[in-house]
Amino acid sequence: MSCEDLEERPVGVLAPEGLFKTVSELKSGVNGGYYLLAREEFYGRKLSLALIVRSDMCGIGDPGTATRRHACDLMQMEQDNGLVNSFWPMGYKILAAANTVINARDVVAGTDEEINPVVAEAYFLRAYVHYVFVRLFGEIIYMDGTPMEDPYAATQSSVADIYKGIISDLEFANQWLPDVPADRSHPGKAASYGMLASVYMTRATSEAAEGSDWQNAYTNAKEVIDNEGQYGVALDQRYYDIFAPDYTSSEVLFKLNMIANDNHNITPGELGGGNAGTDQLTSITGPRGDERFEALNAAAFGWSAIVPELKVYDSWDGKDYRKAVSLDTAITYQGVMDYPFTEWSNVPQNVARPAIAKYFRATGEAGLRTGTAQGASLRDSNVKHIIMRYAEVLLIAAEAAVELGNDSEAVSYVNRVRARARNAGGTADNKYQPSAAPADHMGGLTIEDIMEERRLELAFEGVRWYDIVRRKMGNVFSGAAPALEDRNFDPAVDYLWPKYYVDVDLLPGLTQNPGYEGL
Repeated sequence: MSCEDLEERPVGVLAPEGLFKTVSELKSGVNGGYYLLAREEFYGRKLSLALIVRSDMCGIGDPGTATRRHACDLMQMEQDNGLVNSFWPMGYKILAAANTVINARDVVAGTDEEINPVVAEAYFLRAYVHYVFVRLFGEIIYMDGTPMEDPYAATQSSVADIYKGIISDLEFANQWLPDVPADRSHPGKAASYGMLASVYMTRATSEAAEGSDWQNAYTNAKEVIDNEGQYGVALDQRYYDIFAPDYTSSEVLFKLNMIANDNHNITPGELGGGNAGTDQLTSITGPRGDERFEALNAAAFGWSAIVPELKVYDSWDGKDYRKAVSLDTAITYQGVMDYPFTEWSNVPQNVARPAIAKYFRATGEAGLRTGTAQGASLRDSNVKHIIMRYAEVLLIAAEAAVELGNDSEAVSYVNRVRARARNAGGTADNKYQPSAAPADHMGGLTIEDIMEERRLELAFEGVRWYDIVRRKMGNVFSGAAPALEDRNFDPAVDYLWPKYYVDVDLLPGLTQNPGYEGL
């Protein structure tokens, strides 16, 4: 029995008036968008993993890990890469969820003051997903919520038009989001202004650049900086605390909440399929064979799939407290405590390189402190997936200030970040003492200085690849010092990723990126 000759071309839209009648129902629609954002197919593993491994900071640890991950790491992605195949369709589902809420704005009973703050969250989500996709793929089909009579006639938008749509959405969000959200898994004004500053910063170095972009990046970042108290944001006193799941951070502007299935007695199947809301990045980045957290689960080891390059460890000043927080260098193995990473090649499927500590170790240590049970490999955790935090806003302001010729102000923002980086200890970890490194910067900042500060401050948080692309730093893969990786990087191809091949085949108005056609 074959269905090869069956052609399905469903055309239709969900009418918002049939879905939403109250503001409460509208909020439920927005929450559906957040749920999809945290799905395994998007930030639960596929997109988050791809961003980390694609940068110059990490590579593959376990050689037996999935081929799609190797291809992303080695600049060998083809048009049917399995990572893109997962997060591209999920991204468009998030956009559909956001647009359904936005289109219901005029059919829900309530005042603007009741409705618009909810709709502003949908605008923020729509802007964010488009922002992710335009940086990874360039021209995509922009979803502005207009019903399509024939979806197969959709055409991709220019990069310039996509940025205009993103900016317009965030401007609406700036107007209507609350000064301080109920929690940081919802955006407030600081997240929206910070995201808009990032958008202008990125557009400034793109083919769609406009002359006012750097000033606008600076102005939006300054809106957050000048209104810290009003927006309820501050640098956390100690770097360790930012990533501790049991710590309520004032620095995190927007994050994702994972569902923690085991903790809530909900199976993945009940949530819409295997791994539906399960954090996998914790497991992907944790060290194989680790026994430190067996009190939380008998199989609490990681998978050593994505690990930092050894050069990251060797070149990072040991007096910089951020190194200790970001890199995990000792495990318990076969009962031996403090088993050093230099010996990890003796552990099956592990490698003699440090592990990323911001996810697996942070989750494990928090679980031991709070007595919170975890799933196998700690993948049913409440780990923080941080989308934006205040330190990044300060560094955006610094970069924009350098571009605008205001070195003294740029130095002041970098030094705020560096001063906090010298504060060791933290809510739950007092093993490390304060240090003089990194020292205050004395002036004469360059863009290279800013990029290096971002690389260390935001290590393994998914932003390094975006920095490489926007600043056209493909030379970091040359293998020659000070490069951290040796990859066959083709600047004519590898700054963009392949678009989802199924949509490219189905939609005449969507074209594949150069270098991926017919692969």
